[in-house]
Amino acid sequence: MTAQKKRNKAYRPKPPGEQLLKTQPWKVAAVFNPLIAILDQLEQDGTIDTATDGQPIFKDHNDGHWYDTAVAVMGVVDAYAMHEARRGINLGLPALRQLANKLSYGMPIFDTDTYACRECLKRMKAETMNMTADYARELIVDFQIKEELMKEAA
Repeated sequence: MTAQKKRNKAYRPKPPGEQLLKTQPWKVAAVFNPLIAILDQLEQDGTIDTATDGQPIFKDHNDGHWYDTAVAVMGVVDAYAMHEARRGINLGLPALRQLANKLSYGMPIFDTDTYACRECLKRMKAETMNMTADYARELIVDFQIKEELMKEAA
């Protein structure tokens, strides 16, 4: 019988920013749960919450504030478009982009639209699970910089 080898290597956890987001599911949920809730409401009730002026809005249950639905969806799409370009992958973002446009213009949203969005969200979530917290933070900062530059150019 062979003897068990003794492990002499000390355990050294990765620094917090280098850990994959799949080890921090609450951070992933904070991004995707509001989008899933919007799709759930569209599929179950066939409605979307709106402000008094008819602008589609949603309540983020993480902070309790109301946000413009189309702008929020496009923000996520644009951030993941940057990720697509960096990694050379295709997440199928046009489905979410189309949803945001339909919400902006008050167009009807069909089951095929929400199904395509759910499939896109699955791909995005799987990709997010393999990101490090530092990379995700960097992506957000880069997106915010891009937004500010676009505002100044306009």
